[in-house]
Amino acid sequence: MKVAILGAGHGGIAMAGDLTLAGHEVRLAATPGHDTNLKLLMAFGGIMVEGITSSGAPVGFAKPALMTTDMGAALKGAEVVMVVVPAFAQESYMQAIIEQGETGQIVVFNPGKFGTLAFAKMLRMAGRQDDFLIGETSSFIFAAKTKGLGHVNIKAAKEELPFAALPAARTAEALWTLTDLYPQLSPSMGVLQTSIDAPGLIIHPISTLMNMSRIEQIGPYRNSHYDITPSVGRIMEAVDQERMEVAKLLCRETYSFMDTMEVLYKVKGESAYDVMYQVSAHNVQMAPESLKHRYVTEDIPYGLATIASVGRQIGVPTPRLDAIVNIACMANGEDYWQTGRTAGKLGLAGMTLKQMVRYSVTGKLDMSLV
Repeated sequence: MKVAILGAGHGGIAMAGDLTLAGHEVRLAATPGHDTNLKLLMAFGGIMVEGITSSGAPVGFAKPALMTTDMGAALKGAEVVMVVVPAFAQESYMQAIIEQGETGQIVVFNPGKFGTLAFAKMLRMAGRQDDFLIGETSSFIFAAKTKGLGHVNIKAAKEELPFAALPAARTAEALWTLTDLYPQLSPSMGVLQTSIDAPGLIIHPISTLMNMSRIEQIGPYRNSHYDITPSVGRIMEAVDQERMEVAKLLCRETYSFMDTMEVLYKVKGESAYDVMYQVSAHNVQMAPESLKHRYVTEDIPYGLATIASVGRQIGVPTPRLDAIVNIACMANGEDYWQTGRTAGKLGLAGMTLKQMVRYSVTGKLDMSLV
């Protein structure tokens, strides 16, 4: 299959190497200004994949069919477009797809972080709302990290990964193609669920903020399981309960982040602390180098703040979510309530609960529902 992978960070490089080794025609691209890693790969000639592959193909040297900063060349003829960048970098790639993408392509945000809703609004404004089949995953398929020139280590792959299209009525149509790339993909109820139920929104920012003193004193350090302690686990559970209160109204079914971890990694425990320490992929890892890491700068304004914004619009109080967002705002001296994705920025302004749910299922803006 012809696949364009947009973004050459840890995730994009891992996916490009993995799908190339699986026999697909991969075009790896990055926009100018975000192409440092891509230029290194081009000099190296390809990607050395270590660890595992999703297909069971032997790890080793993978040479994508194309590595380029030319978005048009990467997108031309691609059946699937995988956008693999942090949420704060998605918009430039969305614009490139609007300008140079081809009608009929499947565009997937890995993961979404409400990106599909934001992209749908941009497509409407550009008059291309019917040109693409768009959707997102709730998390990234791998736990992976680049290491040295041209090398990426894929430590683990999700055993099951929720996916939804917008509209949700087209999810099965998208999966008919996407499961040829990743059979782990499974249908979710809609893009509201894939974004709100993303486990990283609970794990990443809370563990980082609760360890901020150590991070600021010594910088990135080797740790195990995000250095979560029982009390940090209880904070995660409390915030997650509020997240679920929002999700219960917007999604037909919802899961705690512990339930989601059981689906993704086949682990189970009585508490968040127990569950997190059973995920072998988290045995050894590095802490963020600062609070400017995407665990805060992405997961707060494009995750927790967004959920709280949507919650306010449908009448769900979120004081615990608000507290975590406010701590991040104070710690980084940023107003993530203003800079992040709000209900309005997602095209949901003025919508009732019923209208939001109907939109996620049908893709139609029906403001007559009450």
